[in-house]
Amino acid sequence: MKAKELQNKIAHTIHTKDPNAEAYLFGSRARGDHKTDSDWDILILVDDPEFTNEIDEKFRQELYELEIDNNQVISLIIYPKKFWENKLKYSPLYDNVKKEGIRL
Repeated sequence: MKAKELQNKIAHTIHTKDPNAEAYLFGSRARGDHKTDSDWDILILVDDPEFTNEIDEKFRQELYELEIDNNQVISLIIYPKKFWENKLKYSPLYDNVKKEGIRL
């Protein structure tokens, strides 16, 4: 599967599980300087006020199947939107996603 096709499948999987989620591709894949074995760094922001194992599992199980089917590593970071905007707004991760992130 081509990279753009996998990117679209990742986005579709996330939004099927949670239509209100915001998702961003960041890191080397977003910058375009990735290698064939580079992972897919994905940030998912959810409306839920607290992160739970149920939220984590909701996304990871189906994305894991994409990983296996495509022999690619998908690295997820999941945060509540309010935590992202309030607590992490001045973090290096926030800056990187805002600078180079591609909204999925």
